[in-house]
Amino acid sequence: MKSVFKALLTASIAAAHLVAAEQNTAPEALMAEYLGFWTAGTGAKGRVTAQIRPVGDNQYDGFVLLTRANSPVTAIQLKKSAAQNWVLKLVGTTAGTTGGDLLGHNEVSAEIRDGKLVGKFSGDLGEGTFEAEKTARKSSTLGAKPPKGSVVLLDKSGAKGWENLTWPEKEGVIQVGKENIWAKEKIPNYQLHLEFRTPYMPKATGQDRGNSGVYLQGKYEVQVLDSFGLYPLQDNDCGGIYKIKAPIGNACLPPTEWQTYDITFLEGNATRTPRVTVELNGVKVIDRAEVPANLVENGTGGGNKNTGFLMLQNHGNPVEFRNIWAQPILSAEKLR
Repeated sequence: MKSVFKALLTASIAAAHLVAAEQNTAPEALMAEYLGFWTAGTGAKGRVTAQIRPVGDNQYDGFVLLTRANSPVTAIQLKKSAAQNWVLKLVGTTAGTTGGDLLGHNEVSAEIRDGKLVGKFSGDLGEGTFEAEKTARKSSTLGAKPPKGSVVLLDKSGAKGWENLTWPEKEGVIQVGKENIWAKEKIPNYQLHLEFRTPYMPKATGQDRGNSGVYLQGKYEVQVLDSFGLYPLQDNDCGGIYKIKAPIGNACLPPTEWQTYDITFLEGNATRTPRVTVELNGVKVIDRAEVPANLVENGTGGGNKNTGFLMLQNHGNPVEFRNIWAQPILSAEKLR
């Protein structure tokens, strides 16, 4: 499987354009993904990815991730800091011993000015510098068209095939409203495409920040949440399958941006439990995760196993959805 870090970089270079920071604009303009390179005094070098998010009252936090040969080297959590005159100064450190492939302890100090992130690091990686530019990454599957034979639940002509649809719909977009909604049709194996947009809620935290859910077979939740700027992610963050698997990287886009889920669901059989593959914004963040046996019957909680193949959750936040369709999987080769 392609490294999530390489996939993020490829998607960013192929689909993004660099955006120069504008002077005298709202401080929210600092919210973005920044891509570039780092170099250590030892001669080691690699790529840097940073996500910066607003947390209210003109303050920001986020993370800086250094990678090498498409693998993570160190991840730095940035402390909350206030912007002044469109300039943001940040400091951060790793949260204790990170383990795995990540070096145990590193620190950074950085500044964002005129669309550029410039900083220094020190610690187990040695001393070095990094520089990155603000980018506008777009999902490679945004606007994907349903193949022939697909079940179309929402397009520009409106919503169809739903039960309990109380959500407002306009020009092919539905917004979370009262209660959950679900598809009438039952499909055992399928490839699902949908697009979602989380609201701008800078002062909200955790599960109160743009929360909804995509329930496969009405009972296995793939999380919808504003998780931009968080690292590492948990199973209840965007891209994760609740109680089953966390995404291997943060492929989220900022709130108010349209994002995509492309999800493959394979029903279980006599020899295995159901399997789920999740692509977020064109990046594979979960590959064929198996549903634990104890969750097969009742799912991950909050769903309704008596619905059709898809349920969308109302969690009280004004999340929007569009372009929802599923292609049934009939090929024996794909079912393996």
